[in-house]
Amino acid sequence: MSNEMKLPKRIGIAIVEHDGKYLIGVRQATQTLAGKAEFPGGKCLPEESAADCAVRECQEETGLDVRVQKMIYEIEHRYSHDVVALQFWLCELIDTDKADSLAPFVWRSREELTELDFPDANGPVIQLLLETESA
Repeated sequence: MSNEMKLPKRIGIAIVEHDGKYLIGVRQATQTLAGKAEFPGGKCLPEESAADCAVRECQEETGLDVRVQKMIYEIEHRYSHDVVALQFWLCELIDTDKADSLAPFVWRSREELTELDFPDANGPVIQLLLETESA
């Protein structure tokens, strides 16, 4: 089946902000879009909302428990390899004492976001974060 006919993969993404910084990782060499910067997130399970997916993926990838505040952006994007429906959820830490134990993710300032190589579909949400004093 071609990308033209595929249903998009639903992806939930956690935009975790803490003390003016955002939680950012780098996609592993074995992953699609290897080497690109990323927010915690991943594919939604069947029957799982994108918000619940963002929370689950953040916990699985970083060990941090977060709470969804609001959806800040959604986009359907067509890559050469796939079609994705991304929902970006602004999240807050439930336990800020654990904010340091989250490798391989690190906290990056708003200004640093422009220096990172994110996948194309993330461009609009990066711009939104740069324009918003507090998303």
